[in-house]
Amino acid sequence: MPIYTNSLVSNAPFLFISGQTPEENNNIPDSIQDQTHIVLQKINSLIAEHNLDLTNLVKVNVYITDASYLPDVRSVVTEIFGEIKPAVTLVVVAGLINEQFKIEIDATASFAKVE
Repeated sequence: MPIYTNSLVSNAPFLFISGQTPEENNNIPDSIQDQTHIVLQKINSLIAEHNLDLTNLVKVNVYITDASYLPDVRSVVTEIFGEIKPAVTLVVVAGLINEQFKIEIDATASFAKVE
């Protein structure tokens, strides 16, 4: 089951969210599931600061450091996004800014609801 859509159309201004990392209160959990939850919660909080919600997401870029993390990342994304399916790019990278980071996500939201 795809957790993304191949294309979306929006005629509204956008909110660009920088890459969010899995550090919370000077703590970085080890599990990819916990790291993914933290990153998506940060994105959700930033969207909410602009009176938007996850349905406003139009593009998400996911960076993971190991392809074996994909099933767990997919599970958490599906749990949090439900039927919301923004356009998604997934990239496996050699490393992130902190060697404990297993995931980083940046996102773009539209100020209009996406169809």
